[in-house]
Amino acid sequence: MMKDQERIASKIENDFALVGLRDDGIIHVYFKPHTEITVTVQEILLVVYNEITGGKQMPFIFEAGEYCTISREARENASQLEKQSPLLASVVFVNTLAHKIIAEFYYKFNKPVRPYKVVWDFSEGIKWLKEVDLEIESRKGSRF
Repeated sequence: MMKDQERIASKIENDFALVGLRDDGIIHVYFKPHTEITVTVQEILLVVYNEITGGKQMPFIFEAGEYCTISREARENASQLEKQSPLLASVVFVNTLAHKIIAEFYYKFNKPVRPYKVVWDFSEGIKWLKEVDLEIESRKGSRF
């Protein structure tokens, strides 16, 4: 079940994910139970991400339902998609050891270009995204 559903201001839902724009400007992606994230799923979601963000870079938090997996090809493809995506920074909220291992494996072997963090506590992830967003925004105002 998606955390903090009451914070979702608008959403796009399909067979494998619910993508919501929270009232604090964070995009919350919930992968439905038993979803296998493949390259095709990634490509569909890239369109959804651009639609919900209007193409603007925004912070994202990802959450997965039970028994979600990611294919090897999708893990490898994620690095390429990151360059095209509107992800300003991303948090992977995990609630199982299996999801934590997958998220940390991704980070170790497919280093994201943008800020990335794995958390056990959803609120901690939201707080970190807000801090990163403020830090990035303050750097944009600087000439250096």
